[in-house]
This record gives sequence, structure tokens and C-alpha cells, in this order.
Amino acid sequence: MDKNSYIERQKQVKFAVGMAAIDGGKPSPFTQKLLNRYENGEITSAQFKQAIMEQYTKAHQS
Repeated sequence: MDKNSYIERQKQVKFAVGMAAIDGGKPSPFTQKLLNRYENGEITSAQFKQAIMEQYTKAHQS
């Protein structure tokens, strides 16, 4: 991943976390780990979304 892609992903993560903070929320440890992986280019945004959906759908069904 090039430096510009990393910087863009970093901005996206900061924005998302900031928007959640406005509502008084903060990422869970699971979500923070995914955010770090996304920021580092290890996963795509689609993979991030899929992991979140699977985690919280699973949690909701329990």
C-alpha cells in the first residue's frame, strides 16, 4: 500500500471514530482491531463491513 492510501485510510478511520464519539460512543476492542487492520491495508472496507455484520449478528442471536 502506498503512503497516500495509508493517509487516506487513516483519515477515514479518524473521521468514523470522531463521528461515533459525537454520539458518546467509542469502538469496541473488536472494532478497534478491525479499524487498525483497515488502516494498515490488511483488509478492505467490504471485509471490514462483513466482519462487523458477522460479529454483531452473531452476538444478537445469542
